[in-house]
Amino acid sequence: MICDADTVDALGIDPDSGDALLVISDDLDWSDPVAHINALQVKIGAYLGFIQTGQRRIAIIQQYEPPLQIVPILDQLGDQLDAFDVDYSYGPLPGGYESQP
Repeated sequence: MICDADTVDALGIDPDSGDALLVISDDLDWSDPVAHINALQVKIGAYLGFIQTGQRRIAIIQQYEPPLQIVPILDQLGDQLDAFDVDYSYGPLPGGYESQP
């Protein structure tokens, strides 16, 4: 939401250009236009900081536990992403892995 400047509201891909999109969810009405514009400016400033500082992370949330022979490959992905200054993690859903179907 627009008043939470510390979070990116949504990420997406523009289907026409393929550009990555950082989306701001503007949930405020315009009853106080000055406060609304100020909130937008703060949020946009936070997004610019996010872009400029290169805060990037890829997190893989897995429904099922990977086979043991795949774990080293998943670990190597993290090593490869380090070269791009991208943090990486993988692991179970917050409640843990589910049983294989």
